[in-house]
Amino acid sequence: MADSKGFTPDPPIRSRGLKIGCVGAGMIMAECHLAAYKEAGFPVASIASRTRDHAAAVAERWGIAKVHDTPEALIADPEIEILDLAYPPDQQPDLIRLALKQPHIKGILAQKPLSLTLDEAIAVRDEAEAAGKVLSVNQNMRYDQSMRVLK
Repeated sequence: MADSKGFTPDPPIRSRGLKIGCVGAGMIMAECHLAAYKEAGFPVASIASRTRDHAAAVAERWGIAKVHDTPEALIADPEIEILDLAYPPDQQPDLIRLALKQPHIKGILAQKPLSLTLDEAIAVRDEAEAAGKVLSVNQNMRYDQSMRVLK
């Protein structure tokens, strides 16, 4: 809904039909991403993490129907169209590269930092562009007061 100046707080949602696969079941995923997806009405189709038991507990909490044994199995699942990757930065680039090879994955949301080095982050960005896939890096808290104090 636009305010008196014609501004809307967020762009209109174009689709709620793309199925999301979540890799990672830590605090960011369990408390933030999955809550936001539920509120927005975005379908989370599956989840995986370093341990199946932890992923299963988060899946039960949020009503996610499918739990994969590994992140690689989730990425290979042809039902997944959007990959939300909340995983350690030393492991994200390999998972992103695997996702870029999957024809069913249209876009990837990765957490910061994208990798452990700037050179690898640039390489992954370029590989995503060459694959014709959207790769976004979540920059939550970038302008938060706590980040300004740390600077």
